[in-house]
Amino acid sequence: MDSTLQELDLDLQALLSQSPEAIRAAYADLHAQDFADLIERADLAEAERLLLALDADDAANVLEYIDSDRQVELVERLGAKRAARIVEEMSADDAAELFGDLDDHVAEAVLAQMDPEDAAEVRALAKWEEGSVGALMTTEVLKVPVDMTVAAVIERVRQRAEEVETVSYVYVVGTGDVMVGVVSLRELILAHPDKPIADVMREEVICVLPTTDEDKAAKLIEHYDLVALPVVDEQRRLLGLVTVDDVMDFLAQQATSDFQRMGAVQPVETSYFDTGFWGYFVRRAPWLVALLLPEMLTGGAMSHFEDLIKKVTVLVLFVPLILSSGGNSGSQSASIIIRALALGEVVPRHAWLVFRREIGMGLLLGVTLGIVGMVRALLWGGGVDVTMVVGLSLICVVTVGTVLGSMLPLLLQKVGLNPADSSTPFIASISDILGILVYFSIARALLGLGG
Repeated sequence: MDSTLQELDLDLQALLSQSPEAIRAAYADLHAQDFADLIERADLAEAERLLLALDADDAANVLEYIDSDRQVELVERLGAKRAARIVEEMSADDAAELFGDLDDHVAEAVLAQMDPEDAAEVRALAKWEEGSVGALMTTEVLKVPVDMTVAAVIERVRQRAEEVETVSYVYVVGTGDVMVGVVSLRELILAHPDKPIADVMREEVICVLPTTDEDKAAKLIEHYDLVALPVVDEQRRLLGLVTVDDVMDFLAQQATSDFQRMGAVQPVETSYFDTGFWGYFVRRAPWLVALLLPEMLTGGAMSHFEDLIKKVTVLVLFVPLILSSGGNSGSQSASIIIRALALGEVVPRHAWLVFRREIGMGLLLGVTLGIVGMVRALLWGGGVDVTMVVGLSLICVVTVGTVLGSMLPLLLQKVGLNPADSSTPFIASISDILGILVYFSIARALLGLGG
């Protein structure tokens, strides 16, 4: 932690007891994120006093960095009039996200106290469905008419730089705000001042509709290495902008959600300690119950081979080895394919190519583990016959697990579900059932023992 922030934390009570000016002076030495961290650690009354001590634009900047739950608490505590003064200074997209978390009556009360133009802007963004680009974009865009000169555009940039989200690009529009081109700040500075902006701009612009999925927008920004992505309607009228920082927030949330799903946990949006004990319980218990059901089938599969186990009890010693190998190989494949799906490297139509690749990988991994398993079986005194059973079973089980782990995420994406729902524990449970059936079926066949 930054030493300045540590000092501010230690002197918090002294600052609160002195004056708002002292708090503003302390804020001047900090990054807004550090001040937001301090507010999140303070109790609600102290957090309110800290926020109100700042100028409205500084308070808005800090509020944008604060966790959504604490944002809601602060807005409710501040009251509509004081909250509106701060929220008006927030970027439109962050304000719309905040209003999405507020109770309807609180949101309407704050909107009623805001400048009508700012309130209308927030309402326009709030109408878009969550998960779409419209809900993510900002309407604060640097746009200029197509009939301007480079010098006039540069002057417009100077005038509006503080009002917009980014000045990396200037968007050129024609009649009715129809986007006709884009020019980077670098291109603008290097161009001759008297040159028409139409001669400098690039007409081919990567853009998206407001109904586009956030995931697709994120992939476009990554693929074309963009700082921002313009949002247009069907008539190509410029509506707003999605910036790379908004996309980074979305990708971080998505990665967290997918990671939790892969671990068989219903996604949690809040941090570990901000999520209540029972909140985690209700997100974990259903998955564990669901995973318990196929494990029950594992016991049923073993009971089917009870006669074989009684005749050759040494087979039981190798059950954990067989099952863990199948589950581990399946989990490996699932993790690789889920990540490839998220990055767009693999799509469901590649299923046959993935199948061919993974069945070869499964066989090679199976042979490798089979050799190790056979050595282990010999050292345990399993005999030649049991050693062959273990080796062949490992080849089959690892191959099946590898193919299962790669195909299940593709199947889920094909039917419109989240591939991360093919959690590694779920794949391991299925692999356990198949592993038991394969292992004891091979043992029955190779050992010459009837059913």
